[in-house]
Amino acid sequence: MDSFHIRIRLERDIAEQAMAMANDRGLELGDVIRMMVTKAVLSGDFAIGHDRPSPPPAAETRAFFAYDDSQWAPLKSVLDAELALALLNQFVATHTVEIERLLDLDPPDVVRVEQLTRERDEARHALSTLDPQNAQAIDAIVERYASPQAPTRARTSSDQDDGETA
Repeated sequence: MDSFHIRIRLERDIAEQAMAMANDRGLELGDVIRMMVTKAVLSGDFAIGHDRPSPPPAAETRAFFAYDDSQWAPLKSVLDAELALALLNQFVATHTVEIERLLDLDPPDVVRVEQLTRERDEARHALSTLDPQNAQAIDAIVERYASPQAPTRARTSSDQDDGETA
């Protein structure tokens, strides 16, 4: 192994505490220092100052960003189809809950119920006729239903904000 030997001087109390910390982890102080220097070289920065945090690693150097697109290509269409199904089911569920809430009002908001029922029925139709192999249909569903368009409910006097956040 090609290595470079270096001698360092530490204050006795610092050295004793550092050796105790290393021993607690089953290491020797030299191993810890070698690991710290290696980490600094790999990250390109000595994170010594307490006044500034060490920089986060660049996004393109993190392991989970370094993948071969060709390995994920077969899964992408399947995942997109699963996403489309989940979005449609969520849309139907939120509209159903909102329709039931509006029907419980006295008097019921019939116009809004009709609109939500129409939207829900369109989503149900899309769900029943969805071809998971049709990439254009999947993309259209994701584009339409992925935006946060849950039915907005009008505030009633019982819904007044009590100052708490969700």
